[in-house]
Amino acid sequence: MFFLYNLILDLFVIFALPFFLVKLVTTKKYRKGLMQRLGILPGEQIARIQGMQPIWVHAVSVGETVAAVPLVRALRRRYPEKKILVTTVTATGNQIARFQIKEADAVLFFPFDLSPIVKRVIQRIRPSLFILMETEIWPNCIRYMHEMQVPVLVVNGRISSASYRGYLGIRFLIRRVLGMVSAFSMQTEEDVRRIIDLGAPEPRVRRAGNIKFDRQAVPLSVEEKGSLRRDYLLPEQGDILIAGSTHRGEDLPLIDTYIQLRKEFPDLIFVLAPRHPERADEVASLLRGKGLPYQKRSRPEPGKPVLLLDTVGDLSRLYGAGTVSFVGGSLVPSGGQNILEPAVYGVPVVFGPHMENFPEISNVIRERGGGLQVRGPEELLPVLGDLLRDPDKMRRIGEAGMRIIRENHGALDKTLNMVAEFLKG
Repeated sequence: MFFLYNLILDLFVIFALPFFLVKLVTTKKYRKGLMQRLGILPGEQIARIQGMQPIWVHAVSVGETVAAVPLVRALRRRYPEKKILVTTVTATGNQIARFQIKEADAVLFFPFDLSPIVKRVIQRIRPSLFILMETEIWPNCIRYMHEMQVPVLVVNGRISSASYRGYLGIRFLIRRVLGMVSAFSMQTEEDVRRIIDLGAPEPRVRRAGNIKFDRQAVPLSVEEKGSLRRDYLLPEQGDILIAGSTHRGEDLPLIDTYIQLRKEFPDLIFVLAPRHPERADEVASLLRGKGLPYQKRSRPEPGKPVLLLDTVGDLSRLYGAGTVSFVGGSLVPSGGQNILEPAVYGVPVVFGPHMENFPEISNVIRERGGGLQVRGPEELLPVLGDLLRDPDKMRRIGEAGMRIIRENHGALDKTLNMVAEFLKG
């Protein structure tokens, strides 16, 4: 199985190398963390963990990194003597980890899953435990962890319908890899069924729930909201509409909706946060095209009614100052983003029809009145307008969202109990 996987991987590298070299020269994001991905680790960070048998937590991108935040903080509290390494695949995930996970002793890019690279990195780090967030299967990494007798845990595991269909086609390949995982902690019963069907040993699979529910649900005070307005140079008066984690194809409908809303709510403030900050210039051109005055977070200009967030780490905090929110990746078929981020502050959340990556969360939020789902861009204006006209309705939705979060706490404790079963050193 590993021979075939490595053969396919090597062939892919050979054929993709010219494309990658072009991207390396022309696109900055491809150069970020390249040496670390090749297994050349920065000495100052490695010095903090080498020889210490750290707990290694791996989160691929932003969503997994956000889920890792409460876990790493809880690990730090429970095991203050242990070193903790966090790795990510994407540059944005890496930025989030550096900004939000101060408890980690080192934050690095995950090495390419090429046999000589990943083996060398594992031998150098020698972790006591390897935690994979949300079911990322890296065959060579898992293989060498297993050979070095390092327990591998899948935490907050989920398998989307699309991923499940894809894995079914190579089930004969991944069954052996899944057999090398020490334990699986899955979000839902459907995730449990799917991972077992793909080859995970049934006795090692359990359901713990979703760690993303394990956040403190408390609205910000008037003083805290005022402080955020000042920090971000927002006008002192006016409701705030926050559109977060938007993808290409969503920004223009949201901008048009905001323009229409301002006819009825002239003091309405608009915060627009693209999912990928490198798209900020693209979104800025849309704002200019509509004649909207705006400021960028990186280039603040007081008094503008529109704030374009072109930085990493600000959105989650700024949600707390919002009056109403829209969470992106859901108007276009991108699978959605985490709608709990505004809900923890009691801010009513609106989202689109494409929530395939968050089926459990979106279903419970919709069914229990903790948020509103629109069928398409054409429903943004009537839904958001109705909310802004009805503060009592916004309050009820916000309170329902916080109540849902509080009632679904517990996944983190179950996960920590599983960690305790396998942690050594």
